Amino acid sequence: MKKKILYLAVFSAAAIMLTGCKGGQEETEPATTEAPVIVTEPVTEAPVTEPPTETEKEDSMNRTRELKGLVKSSDTSSLTIQTERGKELTFSITGADIQVTGGIQAGNNVTVLYKGKISGTDTSGATVQMVTDLATGETPVTEGELMTEAEEADPEAGAGTLGGTIQELSVDRIVVLADDGDSYYFSMSEANINLTNGMQEDNYVTVNYNGDIHGPDLVPATSITDSNTANGETAVTPGAPAGDYSYVSGTIDEIGVSTISITDDDGVAMTIDTSSATYYLANGIVSGTYVTIAYTGTLSGTDTTGIQAVAVYDTTGSTSDTGSADTSGATVDDGTGADAGAVTDGGAVTDDGSGADAGAVTDDGSGADVGVVTDDGGTV
Repeated sequence: MKKKILYLAVFSAAAIMLTGCKGGQEETEPATTEAPVIVTEPVTEAPVTEPPTETEKEDSMNRTRELKGLVKSSDTSSLTIQTERGKELTFSITGADIQVTGGIQAGNNVTVLYKGKISGTDTSGATVQMVTDLATGETPVTEGELMTEAEEADPEAGAGTLGGTIQELSVDRIVVLADDGDSYYFSMSEANINLTNGMQEDNYVTVNYNGDIHGPDLVPATSITDSNTANGETAVTPGAPAGDYSYVSGTIDEIGVSTISITDDDGVAMTIDTSSATYYLANGIVSGTYVTIAYTGTLSGTDTTGIQAVAVYDTTGSTSDTGSADTSGATVDDGTGADAGAVTDGGAVTDDGSGADAGAVTDDGSGADVGVVTDDGGTV
């Protein structure tokens, strides 16, 4: 009997142990199956599409450049071309999209599309996106020697267009690093300037000019813009920007990459950060050009560290015939070209400040108004 009871006890203990082991396995199964889910969830959520960053946008700060050239040599990882001016450039084409009929061959012309920039013959800053056939109607590059700067400008040189990034800037000139890696120099005194991204280094601009850009002299730019309206980019609207901003007006003393120095209407000299400012200057830039700057923040005397320019612009009617601003009665130009009773023309016409004249004022530009103008206060 004792033996039977002993067997029964052993059997029961074994059954309990087996039940316990089975229960333990059931408890650990969720841990082994759930752990991979926790690990993989972030991976599955990561590819969610987000808005492109500023550096990813196809705008004037990240423009795809185009450069045509005569193929000198190529292999699976590199391409050497000769540019129109005879300079040889070697690009890495690893990972680039090659869309050349029959493949890249020496002696053929191709167009290299890249981001970044070339400096001289250094192409390490350029990332090739695509290599294509030369566009239909495009003049092919022929083999030739390296061209150097001419000793004299070609008097027969006419109008032209050049694309490149802003490299240097002063009140006297703008230096543009072109798609071929060469630097070109322009004066801005006659240029219509319309820049959404302002006077920033590496902002891609299109310069229309009149003269020989390969000569030794500064070439007058007729327009400078960074908006490609064909791609839906919006140009800067003339006048004051929409929004609640403060304003300061004065004459330009100096201009640089992302800064402008002016002497305001009270004779105070100041330098303002323009790294986020648009530019609209219909009458170009020279020392003494009168401009208005819209800004955010608080201007404290000559301390401009607390302000940020939003727009730099000139406006028809913001200066007198002598070229100096008359701000008697008003310090803010609303950008419409008409100040509320604030403009004096050569001392000849004075508004009583009511903002309503009995007749229309016509300025012939000579300092004397055409016709006699009387305001509603009776002052002539």
